[in-house]
Amino acid sequence: MERKDEFTRRAFLATLSGAALAGAALAALGRRARGAPAPGAPGWDLRVRGNSPEQWESSLEGLDHSWITRNDRFFVRNHLPAPQVDAASYRLEVAGLVRRPLSMSLAEIQALPAREAAHTLECAGNGRAYFRPFIPTGTLWERGAVGNASWRGCPLSVLLERAQVLPEARHVWFEAADEAPKGEPRFLRSIPIQKAMAGTLLAYAMNEEPLPALHGGPLRAVVPGWYAMASTKWVTRVRVEPVPSDNRYMVGDYRYFREAETGFAAPPVEELQVKSVITRPLEGAVVPVGKLRVQGFAWAGDAGARLVEISIDGGATWRPAGFMGTNTAYAWRTWATMVDVPEPARLTVMARATDGNGAQQPLYARYNALGYANNAIHSVTVDIQE
Repeated sequence: MERKDEFTRRAFLATLSGAALAGAALAALGRRARGAPAPGAPGWDLRVRGNSPEQWESSLEGLDHSWITRNDRFFVRNHLPAPQVDAASYRLEVAGLVRRPLSMSLAEIQALPAREAAHTLECAGNGRAYFRPFIPTGTLWERGAVGNASWRGCPLSVLLERAQVLPEARHVWFEAADEAPKGEPRFLRSIPIQKAMAGTLLAYAMNEEPLPALHGGPLRAVVPGWYAMASTKWVTRVRVEPVPSDNRYMVGDYRYFREAETGFAAPPVEELQVKSVITRPLEGAVVPVGKLRVQGFAWAGDAGARLVEISIDGGATWRPAGFMGTNTAYAWRTWATMVDVPEPARLTVMARATDGNGAQQPLYARYNALGYANNAIHSVTVDIQE
């Protein structure tokens, strides 16, 4: 029996025939969906999805330039207006279920043992624009609310060990400097203490530069392998608690609401789902007959991306692409392959990734009311011409 929340290959092929209509529909959504260049951004490398607060999306063409996403090409997703935090007077507190509460300046944090690692961050709403039925709420991200950066900072475990966490501690809360309008809840997230101790960074540098304000400077959390809302920006206080936060952004948002589930009954949005995107060629490209290079990035959560395959016959057959360059935990992997295109045609290329546990990108992501974790197979259609 066909499940309502899945696409069969037959249904997917039907959608390919309507690709032009889908493109027209997205275009008709106007500035909210398609966006315009962000002020000060290099060309079309960033597109505005919102400016109050900032919600800027990277273009696939911009991401294609490098395994590391440049700071000025990295997507921006702020829930509240970005605060102005003075690095010279900044203090971080560690409080709650600890024997030794801490209060440290940025310079003192930078003097602690540091670690640098490349990690991929993806907005949980990335791909929301492609869910059907249409998601009427939230930012209509397409595929570019993702990026891979080199982060340098102090492992959160170092601070927690200094503070001497008590045995009853189970969760770590991140309080931040951004302020909510009157009557609105502040942005507050928490993570299990096991995740806090296993690789989470308090980052003060991004791609060998001081952490930009729009990306959470002077200090932000980077939670590897989880969707980016967990990586709280402008962190000012780390609270160790026995329970998870009940903030709106933990209970009312960032949960997979599917049936009648509400609040904590709905599964939380946490680990990255296996995913790949095609960054070359772009949708609608005109390419010459001969050899067509297809390439992109693939990523996943703890298990990492193990395999990328492509199909040029609507998913009837698949063949592996090759990985290139750096392979490091929690960072996306570059993949590429060549396709023979000996004569003029209209060609649709599909790419799907598989993670180390065998989880595979679906033809269609499971629907949820807020449009999170759309990891459906990416396809692009190009015109092959003489």
